[in-house]
Amino acid sequence: MKAALLLAAILLSAVGACDRPKPRPAAATAALASAAQPPALAPAASIGLAKRPEMAVFSLDMINTAADPLNNPARITAGVPTTFSGFGFDPVAKAAGKAIDVVVDGAAYGTTCCHDRQDVSAYYETDAVTRSGFRVTLPAGTIKPGRHTVVVRVVSADGAAFNDSAALSFDAQ
Repeated sequence: MKAALLLAAILLSAVGACDRPKPRPAAATAALASAAQPPALAPAASIGLAKRPEMAVFSLDMINTAADPLNNPARITAGVPTTFSGFGFDPVAKAAGKAIDVVVDGAAYGTTCCHDRQDVSAYYETDAVTRSGFRVTLPAGTIKPGRHTVVVRVVSADGAAFNDSAALSFDAQ
C-alpha cells in the first residue's frame, strides 16, 4: 500500500510539473520571439514626395520565380511571401535614385536598395546607375488571389521627388 501511495505521489508531481513552463534564459526567449517574427519591411521612402511626370527607368526582373513579368505575364502563388526584384533609376539625373519603393495595388513598400548592378551600368554605359538594384519580400498573406498591379517607384537622386514606372499586372492564384 505504501508503495502504491508513493507511486501515486510521484505521478501527481510529474503531471503537475507539466503545467509549469520550463525556465528559459532571457536571451533564449528573445531569440525564439525574434525567430517567429518575419523581418520588418523598410518604410516606403516616397511617401510625402512630389510625383514627377517622367517615367522611371526600370526593370522588374522577377516576381518570385516569374521571370521578366514585363514581357511574360506573371502568375504567382497567393498567400506565400512574395519577392520583387529588379532595378530602377532617376530618368532626369540619369543616376541611381536615393531609394526605390514597390507599389502593389496602390500600397507602397520600401525595398532594400541600392544594390550593385554592373549589367545595368554596362548597358547604359555609365557608372552613375550601377547602384540601382532593389529587392523586397512581402510577408505571406500580403498578396491575395486575383489580379494585381505593381509599379516600381524611384526616389530621385536628390531625394526631392519620385518617378513611377509603367504599371504591370500579375495574377496570384
